[in-house]
Amino acid sequence: KWFMALTAVIKVASGYEWLKMHRMNGYFSLGLSTVLTAITCYLAHMVMIDAGQKLNAFMFLFVLVWLLALFWLNRYKLGKENKVYQLTIKSSLGLLAIALFSMAFLLVRTQELGQWWSLILLLTIWVADIGAYFSGKTFGKHKLAINISPGKTWEGVIGAQFFVVLFAVAVAYWMPVPWQKAIWVFPVVALFSVVGDLTASLGKRQTGVKDSSKLLPGHGGFVDRFDSLIAAAPLYLMLLFLL
Repeated sequence: KWFMALTAVIKVASGYEWLKMHRMNGYFSLGLSTVLTAITCYLAHMVMIDAGQKLNAFMFLFVLVWLLALFWLNRYKLGKENKVYQLTIKSSLGLLAIALFSMAFLLVRTQELGQWWSLILLLTIWVADIGAYFSGKTFGKHKLAINISPGKTWEGVIGAQFFVVLFAVAVAYWMPVPWQKAIWVFPVVALFSVVGDLTASLGKRQTGVKDSSKLLPGHGGFVDRFDSLIAAAPLYLMLLFLL
């Protein structure tokens, strides 16, 4: 129960921030995000009871949402005018990504040793962030996406992968996952988390805000803190447990 409550808080707050960033009324943003969170938790519960075709729909939506996000990153000037239809599309894309994250996070928790797999997902993101920070500071010369997030470098991304591979070997030693699988699944998940980070950065850049909110004093908002996890969680679920 506590895990679902925690996930629901992240989902409500992230959805609220994303809508408000895209010029939605604050009360409307909070109400819509709360309603969508309740629906998402119900759908996750239904998937837990009877997966069937529901997981296929989940995977289809994940691929669709993040292909659109990748297209947006590649055409980073799209939507910068912030016309009503552009704000609507960007808001919808973000809300769907956040919903998929919350469903995936809950489904990971229901797996055997789910509490450990959930923690390992978080640790994967943190290891990647730390590895990217130190590698970028030490070796960073080549910008990854200067028009979206000027601080990120290719050296940082490569360094993050190195640290995550080491972490994956450690996970394979302690957890029931073959090291041959771990050493590619965890780096791929960590690499994809960068897409979530860049997508959130582009959303903030186009709407002219530095932080998604001030809900977490000294840390910005929930989108700022969980953007990488929002992208990574569904892929983690699929690669580790569904494929």
